[in-house]
Amino acid sequence: MLTRIAGNCFWMSRYLERAENNARLLRMAERHACMPETADDPVGLWSTALEVGGSLDDYVARIGAIAPDAVTRFMVLDRQNPSGIVACIRNARDNARTARHLLPDVLWDTTNGTWIEAQALDEARIAEMATDGVVSWTLTRCRMIDGCMSELWRDTVPHVIGLGRSIERADFIARILAEMLPKLLAQGCTVPRMGTADCRRWKSLLEGLGLGESWRRTNAGVLDPLKVLELVLLHPTAPHGMLVNVRAMAEAIRGFAPGREGAALDTARAIEAKLVSTDLQAVAGPSMDQFCRQLTALTNQLGAEVQRDHFA
Repeated sequence: MLTRIAGNCFWMSRYLERAENNARLLRMAERHACMPETADDPVGLWSTALEVGGSLDDYVARIGAIAPDAVTRFMVLDRQNPSGIVACIRNARDNARTARHLLPDVLWDTTNGTWIEAQALDEARIAEMATDGVVSWTLTRCRMIDGCMSELWRDTVPHVIGLGRSIERADFIARILAEMLPKLLAQGCTVPRMGTADCRRWKSLLEGLGLGESWRRTNAGVLDPLKVLELVLLHPTAPHGMLVNVRAMAEAIRGFAPGREGAALDTARAIEAKLVSTDLQAVAGPSMDQFCRQLTALTNQLGAEVQRDHFA
């Protein structure tokens, strides 16, 4: 497979995952806005959604004040926002078109059909669907595309696509932790009482990560911050956990570039080693901010190395 075509498949996958991540951020912010504590804090998690999505500065510069409807339009429709849902779907479709000859018809048709539906979204349609409707549409369409990938030939293409997904997901995990953990752990890692604002913020973090259902399956009852961190960082089977995706990166790199893995595989192994040696009690303490920064830097480094060594 040509380097350029491999890069198209890689970025198709990354953009689809990014659209999903931004949809979950919107759902997180919208649901948190319904909580009683936001009566005195109308910004709530809307600014967090923008910051994690990497578009807060752009939003403030071009739009101004943070308001729920404006943030939703910006994160869904704004064509100048490269992280917007519609923009991500367009970029995914454009990359898929370039690699069209490698994709089964059902995968191309679903991706192209999603872009056609996305073009019909406008402010009136967004108002009719409401935020949760837009989120559900985005997640459903992206999951449909992902399901069609089972029709791919078992050659290098699935490894490249899997690498794009796992890198984007790991980067998202690192960024949302770096943004939300400082506030969540400001008072230490004490267990918040059920029904309190702190408890609801921890639940918002899990929902934003796509780990709400995983949490309910593995930890019924009291919401323990250390157990949340264990699920997010160290759980060996949670699909939206950091450890699973770091291991998926290493497997994908070995799968599509055997014998020429380069620095990216070393970085993936370094991230895994850092995770498995992590003392969660220490991370939840004074070293938490440094840990999040290092994790973010390592995931960014891995993405840059993959692009440089394999897709440039």
